[in-house]
Amino acid sequence: MKKITHYLVIALAAGQLSACQTTSSDKSNSEGINSAIEKAAMTATIKGSNNASLIALEKKYKRNSSNPKIALEYARNLRQANYLDMASTILTPFAKSDKAKAGVKTEMSMIALSLGNYDLAENYAKEAILQNPTDHEAYQNLGIALDAKEMHPEAERAFRKGLDNWKGDPTTIMNNLALNLATQGFVDEAIEILEKAQSLSPDRIELERNLRIIRTLNER
Repeated sequence: MKKITHYLVIALAAGQLSACQTTSSDKSNSEGINSAIEKAAMTATIKGSNNASLIALEKKYKRNSSNPKIALEYARNLRQANYLDMASTILTPFAKSDKAKAGVKTEMSMIALSLGNYDLAENYAKEAILQNPTDHEAYQNLGIALDAKEMHPEAERAFRKGLDNWKGDPTTIMNNLALNLATQGFVDEAIEILEKAQSLSPDRIELERNLRIIRTLNER
């Protein structure tokens, strides 16, 4: 059976995870955090009422910037609003702590993925898994990072481990596992997994699209 290339799988997965390059800064950590807060407030104000919750979290964080739970919530919302550098600046000090709160390293791996820093994402995901061997999101982040580095068998193992420990709707990680398998040439199993995922979430357009494309390529 003809192997589906890694580049095709990346094309299929496009839109699931935005990525851009990381940037460096010579500012001290405290200056960086203050700058990040100011920029977050400014951009949130510009975007209007849709960012009301982000503005509230910013105020909450400024009142207690040493609280890892608050920092984690703020950084997660910054990432979801695509303020990636700011999210990284806020959360990095907590992630580097020897007593990092559960979930902090997982979120840092997600931020690193969004920034296109796959080595950093891999490292943080592995550290998160060491903290919590059942952290399904960390396994998924690890799989995505390894896939991006074309370490497909290793990524497959991470996705399968994540699926074994998954809580809630598993269709996202099933989709990622299927694309990984298609990349490796295991097209029949990829189709089978996508069909199961589609039966769980029939309204997810990307599942139907990926299934149609892989079936078409398999027939050719």
